[in-house]
Amino acid sequence: MSTAVLQRARGWFGLTAKLRDGQTVRGDLEQGGCCRLLFPRVDGASLEAVTVNISGGIAGGDRIEGRIACAPDTELLVTSQAAERIYRARASDIPPEILTSCHIAAGARLDWLPHGTIFFDGSQLRRHMTVEMEASSSFLFLESRMFGRTGSGEILQTLALRDRLTVRRDGRLILEDLVRLESDDMSALMARKAVSSDQFAVVTLVLVSPVAEVRLEAVRDVLDAIAPHEFAASAWNGMLVIRGVASGCWSLEKPIRQILPVLRDGRPMPATWRS
Repeated sequence: MSTAVLQRARGWFGLTAKLRDGQTVRGDLEQGGCCRLLFPRVDGASLEAVTVNISGGIAGGDRIEGRIACAPDTELLVTSQAAERIYRARASDIPPEILTSCHIAAGARLDWLPHGTIFFDGSQLRRHMTVEMEASSSFLFLESRMFGRTGSGEILQTLALRDRLTVRRDGRLILEDLVRLESDDMSALMARKAVSSDQFAVVTLVLVSPVAEVRLEAVRDVLDAIAPHEFAASAWNGMLVIRGVASGCWSLEKPIRQILPVLRDGRPMPATWRS
């Protein structure tokens, strides 16, 4: 029996942030397919961009490519309109891909702070973000993942995920972070203490900055007060990495909202987070 060929989404975006009279503004802008970028008005000298996937989610065979460039001394925050949904895929589908490349010039700052990713039962995804940065620049990365729609009673059993972050500073590889979860019995896998101890929401935050290691003590003070057993932080080689687990989306987001001001020196939350 033949399998129907379904329409698949293609999307791409490109954004360059440049400096004009001390203010970060849009430079080159490119968008097409299912991708759009919105620019809410915000106070201060930074630029905020909101990614929008008008296809409504990611299905098998979809492909999205993004390019971000921050000119010297600029400050760019990139967030998303809402949580991204990764739908169930057929066995015959090619895994969807999301590929993002970033270049951060000297003295510039890029904060990548999207809403979380929700993985439906039977979903697949190949996602890779690559970052090229200078020693004097800063990069803040957030990725929260929700495995299954627990609020709807869905139990995630099958998943094929490869989620990768690659960071190079001054041309040298300093971080290669790969999450690989491929199983037909995700409940048993997630129940392991070394994986998530039966918690189906997980988060990773990475700060690469000249002041990253200085932030460790303040971050641990916050974690000790709000989530001493669910989160952990470590710092080395100009990097600060935080990982955490929670039972659901909101119980994961509450600590994130208290950690981010420490990592962002008190800057306000993204426009789409203010609710």
